[in-house]
Amino acid sequence: MMKERFIWGLVVLAAWMSGCSSPNVYMDNDSNQTVVVAVDELSFKMPPRSFHELKLDAGRHQLIVKDSANKVLDETTFTVIEGGLLNIGKSDYYIWTDLYGDAALDSLKLKEDFLEIGEVSLFGDFQKVDPSLYYVEKTWDYGLGEEFPEDLLGWNISKDRWIIKRKIFRAQDLIKAYYQLSKTTPPPAAPKP
Repeated sequence: MMKERFIWGLVVLAAWMSGCSSPNVYMDNDSNQTVVVAVDELSFKMPPRSFHELKLDAGRHQLIVKDSANKVLDETTFTVIEGGLLNIGKSDYYIWTDLYGDAALDSLKLKEDFLEIGEVSLFGDFQKVDPSLYYVEKTWDYGLGEEFPEDLLGWNISKDRWIIKRKIFRAQDLIKAYYQLSKTTPPPAAPKP
């Protein structure tokens, strides 16, 4: 009897823990349009510049995107391996790769080059995410809702110790973070005609 209660308790605990698992997909609408998004049986109204975190099992999922008048804009399927980004607005996202450690290693370990976003030029290791894809599997360490740290606290830097970290950004958030972390000021915006 005692053994059966213990086993039943483990089953209940496992079921509870699986229901409380953390989100693994970041659904983002970085467009100027309100859309209604259906992922499998879940439905979300997503205003412009909004996001929602989801917990999706590994495997194939159905995605339907409608405008605010309920007209279907797109219908597709995507496959989740571990988690990633649902780019609902088909907007531009960038992954910034940075090295924590001896800055002299940057040229050896990073693929640094200039990146132009509108009138702004940034220098670093940046990868543009294909905006034609609705779903992108995670290859970054820090998601849209997380900060890209200036340094790794408690981590002793030496000539031989370094680590690479990546963060995904919306285009405008990348520009803002770049200038904050580099402690420089962005160029003034071009006058509008």
